[in-house]
Amino acid sequence: MADLYTYCLSHKNLNFLNPLNINIIGTGNYSKNYDYYPKDWLKDDSGKNISFKNKSFGSLTSHYWLWQNMLDKHKKNDWIAVCHYRRFWVKKDIGAIIEIKDLKKNLLENIPSEDNEYDFFLPKKVFVNKVKFTKLIKKGFRNYLRDPSILFNNKKNNIELHFDMFHGFQFLSKATDVMPLDDRNDFKEYGKSESFYPFQMFISKPDSLNILYQKTFEWIFECEKIFKDYKLEGYGKERLYDFLAERFFSFYFEKYTKIKTIPYKLIKVNLE
Repeated sequence: MADLYTYCLSHKNLNFLNPLNINIIGTGNYSKNYDYYPKDWLKDDSGKNISFKNKSFGSLTSHYWLWQNMLDKHKKNDWIAVCHYRRFWVKKDIGAIIEIKDLKKNLLENIPSEDNEYDFFLPKKVFVNKVKFTKLIKKGFRNYLRDPSILFNNKKNNIELHFDMFHGFQFLSKATDVMPLDDRNDFKEYGKSESFYPFQMFISKPDSLNILYQKTFEWIFECEKIFKDYKLEGYGKERLYDFLAERFFSFYFEKYTKIKTIPYKLIKVNLE
């Protein structure tokens, strides 16, 4: 079996992460006290970084740091796993959530050699086609004024509508317009899908990750030019580029790669 290296992204200094024997990337440290994160954590404001963009990029600043500073340190056949402080890759499906005391012994440790044919391992898809009627009325009014049938046809409750409602009306469409031509029409069509691979969690090898990150950040930096004068405030808009990348990652996986879903678990803990 090839080696598996896990990178956990966290914007919180959480003690339970330290004994897990994984690589922890403290994200957005430029806005914290110098000693906010433990000294043995990796930090996305070191090396080549865009940590100063963290407010609008969210976890993307850590993805960028991983791409620019760590991928070339790995062997070609290493598996690199990316997870988050709330969600972790586990060996097997063991229920919806997991207690902290049980986390370490259940963490995924390797990828079986028979699975070497896959490019990416991903969490199961989430579906956006079951939006509550009250949510549609409140947040999707501009959409249903243009097309009242979305109130009664769940098939029209798709990625594009969901993004319009929660992250900015027509923002996904505007961002798609600056996507390279070889992906633009396909991504527009993907916006009509009812599900996507969430959380920016994946496992892959360095070469595949390099291509994914290259395409993602080339597009995201173009998106910045469009939205630089927009008032990006509130949960849904403040981390706009994070949400855009999440949809693009999913599109890229389905268009370009051979994928397999494997279990992850949400930890049971009060993180406030």
